[in-house]
Amino acid sequence: MAKIITQIKKQKIPAVFMENISDPRLMEQIAKESGAKIGGTVYSDALSDEKGPAPTYIEMMRNNIGRFKAALVN
Repeated sequence: MAKIITQIKKQKIPAVFMENISDPRLMEQIAKESGAKIGGTVYSDALSDEKGPAPTYIEMMRNNIGRFKAALVN
């Protein structure tokens, strides 16, 4: 974890992202210690339910790209 935090600081990475199926506490700690912001939740291995932001593969990709763009483009 220390190496990841050091790399985020060194490369001035502005945001880290949480996955929808993992515990957010690790990413929250990495963000806190590195100074990066949480860029939102992205979907990789599982879709959301049909009322969520990623009910289909296409919507999953749209959601993820939107999260990346919002967090990384100034």
